Amino acid sequence: MTIGSTMALNFDYSNAAGQYTFSTFESKVRSSVPYFAYLPPNWNPNGSYRLILFLHGQGGDETTFSKYVREDDLNQWIKLGEIPDVVIAGIRGNEDPDLIQWFTPENEALLVPEINGEFIEFCRTNFKAGSIEKGVSLEGHSRGAGGALHYLFKYPESFKSVIAIGYVSDYSLEMNKDLAERNRQALVESGVNLYLEIGTEDRFVRNQNRKASFEMHDFLDKIKLPHSFEYLYGVEHGFDSFWQHYSDDDMQNGLRHLKRHCDGL
Repeated sequence: MTIGSTMALNFDYSNAAGQYTFSTFESKVRSSVPYFAYLPPNWNPNGSYRLILFLHGQGGDETTFSKYVREDDLNQWIKLGEIPDVVIAGIRGNEDPDLIQWFTPENEALLVPEINGEFIEFCRTNFKAGSIEKGVSLEGHSRGAGGALHYLFKYPESFKSVIAIGYVSDYSLEMNKDLAERNRQALVESGVNLYLEIGTEDRFVRNQNRKASFEMHDFLDKIKLPHSFEYLYGVEHGFDSFWQHYSDDDMQNGLRHLKRHCDGL
C-alpha cells in the first residue's frame, strides 16, 4: 500500500508505518520539493532511526526507489531481523529529470547533515530519523552515485555509510578526487563505510568507455582511503539490476546494501 498526499508537520505518520509515502515539503531554497519516505512496520513517533537517503540517477525522481524495491520485502527483512528498523527517504533532485545534478548548492542545502540540511531536519522532525546518534547513510545510483561521493568527500563528518552504484559520471571525477584528497584525514577518522559497485554489463562502460568507478577505486587506493570496490558480474546500469543481483552466497544485493548501511546500529 502507498500513501500519497501533502503532509503537514503535525501529520500522524504512524498511519504510514510499513509503507511508502509520497508527498512534498516546503523548502527555502527550492520551494515545494517532492519526496518519498519508507517507515518501518513498527515505526514509533517516540523512536529514533537510522536515515538512509537515496539519490536517484538521470531520468529518475522521488518514485524511482519504490519502483524497484517492494515495501513487502523491506517489511519482511525487518520482521525477520535481517536488518533493524530504518527509514529510507529521498527527494526529486530537479524538476527536469534529465538535468539532475546533486552537487548543486541548492541540493547540498537540503541533504547535508553537517550544515543542517532542510530535508534532513524535516526527516528528523517528522520521521524521527537521522539524529546525530543514529546517523545518516547515503545510497546513490548513476548521477546519484557521483552526488553521494561529492557529499561524502566534501562533508566528511556527515555520513555513516555511502554506497555509490553505477558511478559513470566521468565529468565529476576530478572534482570528487580533489575533495577526497583534501579531506582524506577527516574521512579516515570518521570511520565511514564506503562502497563502490559497477556492473560488467554497464552500457556506459562498454559503449562509451566511462571509467569513473574504476579510476575512483584506483585513486582511493592511492591515497589509502578505506573502501570496498565490487565489479558485479551480469549487472547492467539500471538501479534494478544492482538491487536484484544475487551474490555467490545467494543474498540479494539490495539486502546486502541495507545490512551495510545498518552495520553498527
